[in-house]
Amino acid sequence: MAAVGLALLGVLAPTPGHAATASASGPRPVASARFVPGPCPRTPEPVPGRCGFLEVPENRSRPGGRTIRLAVAIIPAVSPKPGADPVVFMAGGPGGDAFGDMPFVIGAGVNRDRDLIVMTQRGTLYARPNLACPEIDRFYAESVGLRYDAASTGRRLVRATKQCRDRLAGQGVDLSAYNTTENAADFADLRTALGIRRWNVYGYSYGTDLGLTYLRRHPQGIRSLAIDSVVPPQIVSLPWTWDSAREGINAVFAACAAQPACRNRYPNLSRTLTQQVRRLEAHPLTVKAQPPGGGAPVKVVLDGGALVNLLVANAVPAVDVPAALDELAHGDPGRFARARAAGATPVIGEFAHGLTQSVACSE
Repeated sequence: MAAVGLALLGVLAPTPGHAATASASGPRPVASARFVPGPCPRTPEPVPGRCGFLEVPENRSRPGGRTIRLAVAIIPAVSPKPGADPVVFMAGGPGGDAFGDMPFVIGAGVNRDRDLIVMTQRGTLYARPNLACPEIDRFYAESVGLRYDAASTGRRLVRATKQCRDRLAGQGVDLSAYNTTENAADFADLRTALGIRRWNVYGYSYGTDLGLTYLRRHPQGIRSLAIDSVVPPQIVSLPWTWDSAREGINAVFAACAAQPACRNRYPNLSRTLTQQVRRLEAHPLTVKAQPPGGGAPVKVVLDGGALVNLLVANAVPAVDVPAALDELAHGDPGRFARARAAGATPVIGEFAHGLTQSVACSE
Protein backbone atom coordinates (compact mmCIF):
# COMPACT_ATOMS: atom_id res chain seq x y z
CA MET A 1 0.00 0.00 0.00
CA ALA A 2 1.30 3.40 -0.90
CA ALA A 3 2.49 5.29 2.16
CA VAL A 4 0.80 8.43 0.86
CA GLY A 5 -2.52 6.86 1.76
CA LEU A 6 -1.55 5.57 5.20
CA ALA A 7 -3.56 8.08 7.18
CA LEU A 8 -6.73 6.61 5.69
CA LEU A 9 -6.01 3.08 6.77
CA GLY A 10 -7.40 2.00 10.08
CA VAL A 11 -7.71 5.15 12.08
CA LEU A 12 -11.34 6.13 11.91
CA ALA A 13 -13.73 6.31 14.84
CA PRO A 14 -17.37 7.17 15.43
CA THR A 15 -18.69 10.66 16.02
CA PRO A 16 -19.87 11.69 19.49
CA GLY A 17 -23.41 11.39 18.19
CA HIS A 18 -22.67 7.88 16.97
CA ALA A 19 -21.69 6.88 20.50
CA ALA A 20 -24.30 8.87 22.37
CA THR A 21 -27.32 7.62 20.46
CA ALA A 22 -26.54 3.94 21.00
CA SER A 23 -28.68 2.58 23.82
CA ALA A 24 -27.41 -0.01 26.24
CA SER A 25 -29.39 -2.77 24.60
CA GLY A 26 -29.30 -1.42 21.05
CA PRO A 27 -31.49 -2.43 18.14
CA ARG A 28 -32.20 -6.09 17.54
CA PRO A 29 -30.78 -7.77 14.43
CA VAL A 30 -33.28 -7.86 11.59
CA ALA A 31 -35.14 -11.11 11.07
CA SER A 32 -34.49 -11.16 7.32
CA ALA A 33 -30.78 -11.91 7.66
CA ARG A 34 -29.80 -15.44 6.71
CA PHE A 35 -26.67 -17.56 6.34
CA VAL A 36 -26.34 -19.56 3.13
CA PRO A 37 -23.61 -22.27 2.93
CA GLY A 38 -21.47 -22.09 -0.19
CA PRO A 39 -17.97 -22.43 -1.65
CA CYS A 40 -15.08 -20.51 -0.19
CA PRO A 41 -13.70 -17.55 -2.17
CA ARG A 42 -10.59 -18.15 -4.23
CA THR A 43 -7.92 -16.65 -1.99
CA PRO A 44 -4.11 -16.70 -2.36
CA GLU A 45 -4.04 -19.29 0.43
CA PRO A 46 -6.97 -21.73 0.48
CA VAL A 47 -9.42 -21.22 3.34
CA PRO A 48 -8.92 -24.12 5.81
CA GLY A 49 -12.58 -24.47 6.68
CA ARG A 50 -16.14 -24.22 5.42
CA CYS A 51 -17.72 -21.10 3.98
CA GLY A 52 -20.91 -19.40 2.93
CA PHE A 53 -22.35 -15.94 2.93
CA LEU A 54 -24.53 -13.81 5.16
CA GLU A 55 -27.35 -12.00 3.40
CA VAL A 56 -28.48 -8.81 5.15
CA PRO A 57 -30.33 -5.61 4.25
CA GLU A 58 -28.08 -2.95 2.79
CA ASN A 59 -29.81 -0.24 4.84
CA ARG A 60 -31.76 -1.38 7.87
CA SER A 61 -33.55 1.97 8.12
CA ARG A 62 -35.18 1.35 4.74
CA PRO A 63 -37.37 -1.77 4.92
CA GLY A 64 -37.86 -3.51 1.63
CA GLY A 65 -34.57 -2.27 0.19
CA ARG A 66 -31.98 -4.42 -1.51
CA THR A 67 -29.83 -6.97 0.28
CA ILE A 68 -26.06 -7.46 0.26
CA ARG A 69 -23.86 -10.52 0.72
CA LEU A 70 -20.90 -10.92 3.07
CA ALA A 71 -18.52 -13.87 2.72
CA VAL A 72 -18.08 -15.99 5.87
CA ALA A 73 -15.48 -18.63 6.76
CA ILE A 74 -15.59 -20.99 9.74
CA ILE A 75 -12.20 -22.47 10.59
CA PRO A 76 -12.21 -25.40 13.03
CA ALA A 77 -10.23 -25.31 16.24
CA VAL A 78 -6.90 -27.13 16.41
CA SER A 79 -7.79 -28.69 19.75
CA PRO A 80 -9.74 -31.98 19.59
CA LYS A 81 -11.86 -30.68 22.47
CA PRO A 82 -12.56 -27.03 21.59
CA GLY A 83 -14.59 -24.61 23.64
CA ALA A 84 -18.22 -24.21 22.69
CA ASP A 85 -17.88 -20.46 22.24
CA PRO A 86 -16.01 -19.56 19.01
CA VAL A 87 -13.95 -16.46 18.24
CA VAL A 88 -15.15 -13.97 15.61
CA PHE A 89 -12.53 -11.72 14.01
CA MET A 90 -13.09 -8.07 13.04
CA ALA A 91 -10.51 -6.76 10.59
CA GLY A 92 -8.97 -3.30 10.35
CA GLY A 93 -9.26 -0.52 7.81
CA PRO A 94 -12.06 0.26 7.45
CA GLY A 95 -11.77 -1.40 4.07
CA GLY A 96 -9.26 -4.15 4.82
CA ASP A 97 -9.55 -7.71 3.53
CA ALA A 98 -10.50 -9.93 6.48
CA PHE A 99 -9.81 -13.11 4.48
CA GLY A 100 -6.34 -11.78 3.70
CA ASP A 101 -5.70 -11.50 7.45
CA MET A 102 -6.72 -15.10 8.01
CA PRO A 103 -3.24 -16.69 7.70
CA PHE A 104 -1.89 -14.22 10.27
CA VAL A 105 -4.77 -14.80 12.69
CA ILE A 106 -4.49 -18.58 12.35
CA GLY A 107 -0.70 -18.38 12.63
CA ALA A 108 -1.13 -16.49 15.90
CA GLY A 109 -3.12 -19.42 17.29
CA VAL A 110 -6.46 -17.66 17.63
CA ASN A 111 -8.19 -20.93 16.67
CA ARG A 112 -6.10 -23.07 19.00
CA ASP A 113 -8.91 -23.85 21.45
CA ARG A 114 -11.97 -22.50 19.65
CA ASP A 115 -13.41 -22.33 16.17
CA LEU A 116 -12.57 -19.11 14.32
CA ILE A 117 -15.20 -17.20 12.34
CA VAL A 118 -14.13 -14.61 9.78
CA MET A 119 -16.57 -12.41 7.88
CA THR A 120 -15.82 -9.81 5.25
CA GLN A 121 -17.18 -6.45 6.36
CA ARG A 122 -19.76 -4.86 4.10
CA GLY A 123 -18.24 -3.33 1.00
CA THR A 124 -14.90 -5.14 1.28
CA LEU A 125 -13.23 -7.78 -0.87
CA TYR A 126 -15.38 -10.92 -1.34
CA ALA A 127 -18.51 -9.00 -0.28
CA ARG A 128 -21.18 -7.98 -2.75
CA PRO A 129 -21.11 -5.15 -3.56
CA ASN A 130 -17.40 -4.53 -3.28
CA LEU A 131 -16.54 -0.86 -2.71
CA ALA A 132 -13.06 -1.12 -4.20
CA CYS A 133 -11.72 1.97 -5.96
CA PRO A 134 -9.29 1.14 -8.78
CA GLU A 135 -9.24 4.88 -9.47
CA ILE A 136 -7.59 5.50 -6.09
CA ASP A 137 -5.26 2.53 -6.45
CA ARG A 138 -4.02 3.93 -9.76
CA PHE A 139 -3.53 7.34 -8.14
CA TYR A 140 -1.32 5.75 -5.48
CA ALA A 141 0.74 4.09 -8.19
CA GLU A 142 1.28 7.47 -9.87
CA SER A 143 1.92 9.29 -6.59
CA VAL A 144 5.35 7.73 -6.02
CA GLY A 145 6.62 10.11 -8.69
CA LEU A 146 4.86 13.18 -7.22
CA ARG A 147 5.53 15.55 -4.36
CA TYR A 148 3.78 14.10 -1.34
CA ASP A 149 2.26 17.34 -0.05
CA ALA A 150 1.95 19.34 -3.26
CA ALA A 151 -1.46 20.90 -3.91
CA SER A 152 -1.51 19.31 -7.36
CA THR A 153 -1.06 15.86 -5.77
CA GLY A 154 -4.00 16.55 -3.48
CA ARG A 155 -6.18 17.56 -6.41
CA ARG A 156 -5.37 14.29 -8.19
CA LEU A 157 -6.40 12.31 -5.11
CA VAL A 158 -9.65 14.27 -4.81
CA ARG A 159 -10.38 13.67 -8.51
CA ALA A 160 -9.76 9.93 -8.20
CA THR A 161 -11.92 9.73 -5.09
CA LYS A 162 -14.78 11.58 -6.76
CA GLN A 163 -14.58 9.29 -9.78
CA CYS A 164 -14.94 6.26 -7.53
CA ARG A 165 -17.75 7.82 -5.55
CA ASP A 166 -19.69 8.73 -8.68
CA ARG A 167 -19.22 5.26 -10.16
CA LEU A 168 -20.44 3.47 -7.01
CA ALA A 169 -23.41 5.79 -6.61
CA GLY A 170 -24.25 5.27 -10.29
CA GLN A 171 -24.35 1.51 -9.64
CA GLY A 172 -27.04 2.08 -7.02
CA VAL A 173 -24.84 1.58 -3.95
CA ASP A 174 -26.37 3.33 -0.91
CA LEU A 175 -23.11 4.76 0.42
CA SER A 176 -24.83 6.10 3.55
CA ALA A 177 -25.35 2.49 4.68
CA TYR A 178 -21.64 1.67 4.79
CA ASN A 179 -20.79 2.71 8.35
CA THR A 180 -19.81 1.24 11.69
CA THR A 181 -23.37 1.01 13.00
CA GLU A 182 -24.54 -1.16 10.10
CA ASN A 183 -21.28 -3.07 10.21
CA ALA A 184 -21.87 -3.96 13.87
CA ALA A 185 -25.45 -5.04 13.12
CA ASP A 186 -24.10 -7.41 10.45
CA PHE A 187 -22.07 -9.27 13.08
CA ALA A 188 -25.05 -9.41 15.43
CA ASP A 189 -27.07 -10.92 12.59
CA LEU A 190 -24.27 -13.40 11.85
CA ARG A 191 -24.28 -14.78 15.40
CA THR A 192 -28.03 -15.27 15.28
CA ALA A 193 -28.01 -16.75 11.78
CA LEU A 194 -25.34 -19.31 12.76
CA GLY A 195 -27.28 -20.28 15.89
CA ILE A 196 -24.39 -19.41 18.20
CA ARG A 197 -25.48 -18.74 21.80
CA ARG A 198 -22.39 -16.73 22.69
CA TRP A 199 -18.97 -16.03 21.23
CA ASN A 200 -15.73 -14.10 21.77
CA VAL A 201 -14.91 -11.02 19.70
CA TYR A 202 -11.38 -10.12 18.56
CA GLY A 203 -11.03 -6.71 16.90
CA TYR A 204 -7.86 -5.32 15.35
CA SER A 205 -7.22 -1.61 14.52
CA TYR A 206 -10.51 -0.25 13.11
CA GLY A 207 -11.93 -3.59 14.23
CA THR A 208 -11.55 -2.36 17.82
CA ASP A 209 -13.86 0.59 17.12
CA LEU A 210 -16.22 -1.83 15.40
CA GLY A 211 -15.97 -4.29 18.29
CA LEU A 212 -16.71 -1.62 20.89
CA THR A 213 -19.66 -0.36 18.84
CA TYR A 214 -20.91 -3.94 18.57
CA LEU A 215 -20.57 -4.44 22.34
CA ARG A 216 -22.40 -1.20 23.03
CA ARG A 217 -25.29 -1.78 20.63
CA HIS A 218 -25.58 -5.60 20.60
CA PRO A 219 -24.24 -6.95 23.91
CA GLN A 220 -26.32 -10.11 23.75
CA GLY A 221 -24.24 -13.21 23.21
CA ILE A 222 -20.80 -11.62 23.74
CA ARG A 223 -18.69 -13.62 26.19
CA SER A 224 -15.54 -11.51 25.82
CA LEU A 225 -14.04 -8.75 23.70
CA ALA A 226 -10.32 -8.42 22.89
CA ILE A 227 -9.17 -5.16 21.31
CA ASP A 228 -5.75 -5.01 19.66
CA SER A 229 -4.11 -1.77 18.35
CA VAL A 230 -6.97 0.30 19.70
CA VAL A 231 -8.79 3.07 17.85
CA PRO A 232 -10.26 5.12 20.72
CA PRO A 233 -14.03 5.58 20.23
CA GLN A 234 -13.95 9.09 21.67
CA ILE A 235 -11.57 10.27 18.95
CA VAL A 236 -13.10 11.36 15.65
CA SER A 237 -10.17 12.98 13.86
CA LEU A 238 -7.39 11.38 11.83
CA PRO A 239 -4.52 13.47 13.30
CA TRP A 240 -4.53 11.49 16.54
CA THR A 241 -2.62 8.78 14.68
CA TRP A 242 0.46 10.95 14.50
CA ASP A 243 0.90 10.52 18.26
CA SER A 244 0.98 6.77 17.68
CA ALA A 245 3.37 7.20 14.77
CA ARG A 246 5.73 9.31 16.87
CA GLU A 247 5.59 6.73 19.65
CA GLY A 248 6.52 3.95 17.23
CA ILE A 249 9.38 5.85 15.60
CA ASN A 250 10.74 6.93 18.99
CA ALA A 251 10.63 3.30 20.14
CA VAL A 252 12.90 2.33 17.24
CA PHE A 253 15.30 5.15 18.10
CA ALA A 254 15.27 4.19 21.82
CA ALA A 255 16.06 0.57 20.96
CA CYS A 256 19.09 1.71 18.98
CA ALA A 257 20.22 4.02 21.78
CA ALA A 258 20.01 1.12 24.26
CA GLN A 259 22.48 -0.96 22.23
CA PRO A 260 26.08 0.37 22.45
CA ALA A 261 27.04 -0.77 18.93
CA CYS A 262 23.98 0.87 17.35
CA ARG A 263 24.24 3.99 19.52
CA ASN A 264 27.89 4.53 18.65
CA ARG A 265 27.36 4.01 14.93
CA TYR A 266 24.10 5.98 14.64
CA PRO A 267 24.04 8.68 17.33
CA ASN A 268 21.04 10.98 17.74
CA LEU A 269 18.73 9.44 15.17
CA SER A 270 15.92 11.81 16.09
CA ARG A 271 18.03 14.78 15.04
CA THR A 272 19.09 12.98 11.85
CA LEU A 273 15.47 12.37 10.92
CA THR A 274 14.48 15.99 11.54
CA GLN A 275 17.40 17.24 9.47
CA GLN A 276 16.58 14.93 6.57
CA VAL A 277 12.87 15.78 6.58
CA ARG A 278 13.66 19.50 6.44
CA ARG A 279 16.31 19.01 3.77
CA LEU A 280 14.03 16.95 1.54
CA GLU A 281 11.11 19.35 1.98
CA ALA A 282 13.34 22.18 0.78
CA HIS A 283 15.04 20.15 -1.95
CA PRO A 284 13.15 16.97 -2.93
CA LEU A 285 15.10 14.18 -4.57
CA THR A 286 13.96 12.66 -7.84
CA VAL A 287 15.57 9.29 -8.51
CA LYS A 288 14.96 6.04 -10.36
CA ALA A 289 14.37 2.97 -8.20
CA GLN A 290 13.38 -0.61 -8.90
CA PRO A 291 10.29 -1.88 -7.07
CA PRO A 292 11.16 -4.64 -4.56
CA GLY A 293 9.07 -7.10 -6.55
CA GLY A 294 11.14 -6.51 -9.66
CA GLY A 295 10.40 -4.84 -12.94
CA ALA A 296 11.69 -1.72 -14.63
CA PRO A 297 12.92 1.16 -12.42
CA VAL A 298 10.33 3.86 -11.80
CA LYS A 299 10.53 7.56 -11.08
CA VAL A 300 10.45 8.24 -7.34
CA VAL A 301 10.17 11.59 -5.58
CA LEU A 302 11.45 11.71 -2.00
CA ASP A 303 10.39 14.75 0.01
CA GLY A 304 9.93 15.21 3.73
CA GLY A 305 6.33 14.00 3.75
CA ALA A 306 7.20 10.88 1.80
CA LEU A 307 10.09 10.09 4.16
CA VAL A 308 7.94 10.36 7.27
CA ASN A 309 5.14 8.28 5.74
CA LEU A 310 7.55 5.53 4.74
CA LEU A 311 8.58 5.28 8.40
CA VAL A 312 4.97 5.34 9.59
CA ALA A 313 4.07 2.58 7.13
CA ASN A 314 7.00 0.40 8.24
CA ALA A 315 8.02 0.35 4.60
CA VAL A 316 11.62 0.01 5.79
CA PRO A 317 11.94 -2.73 8.45
CA ALA A 318 12.54 -1.26 11.90
CA VAL A 319 15.88 -3.04 12.25
CA ASP A 320 17.12 -1.28 9.09
CA VAL A 321 15.85 2.23 9.90
CA PRO A 322 19.05 3.50 11.62
CA ALA A 323 21.22 2.43 8.68
CA ALA A 324 18.73 3.77 6.13
CA LEU A 325 18.64 7.21 7.79
CA ASP A 326 22.43 7.30 8.09
CA GLU A 327 22.83 6.37 4.41
CA LEU A 328 20.32 9.05 3.44
CA ALA A 329 22.23 11.65 5.44
CA HIS A 330 25.39 10.64 3.56
CA GLY A 331 23.81 10.94 0.13
CA ASP A 332 22.45 7.44 -0.45
CA PRO A 333 18.62 7.40 -0.53
CA GLY A 334 18.50 3.85 -1.93
CA ARG A 335 16.58 2.06 0.80
CA PHE A 336 13.89 4.70 1.08
CA ALA A 337 13.65 5.08 -2.70
CA ARG A 338 13.12 1.34 -3.18
CA ALA A 339 10.52 1.31 -0.42
CA ARG A 340 8.64 4.16 -2.09
CA ALA A 341 8.93 2.46 -5.48
CA ALA A 342 6.95 -0.47 -4.04
CA GLY A 343 3.87 1.74 -4.25
CA ALA A 344 4.19 1.87 -8.03
CA THR A 345 2.86 -1.69 -8.33
CA PRO A 346 -0.21 -1.86 -6.05
CA VAL A 347 -2.77 -4.61 -6.13
CA ILE A 348 -5.69 -3.02 -7.96
CA GLY A 349 -9.13 -3.45 -6.41
CA GLU A 350 -8.13 -5.25 -3.21
CA PHE A 351 -8.67 -2.50 -0.64
CA ALA A 352 -12.21 -1.10 -0.23
CA HIS A 353 -11.49 2.63 -0.30
CA GLY A 354 -15.22 3.19 -0.75
CA LEU A 355 -15.88 1.84 2.75
CA THR A 356 -12.98 3.87 4.14
CA GLN A 357 -14.35 7.08 2.72
CA SER A 358 -17.97 6.33 3.64
CA VAL A 359 -17.01 5.73 7.27
CA ALA A 360 -14.82 8.85 7.30
CA CYS A 361 -17.51 11.07 5.81
CA SER A 362 -20.36 9.80 8.02
CA GLU A 363 -18.50 9.46 11.29
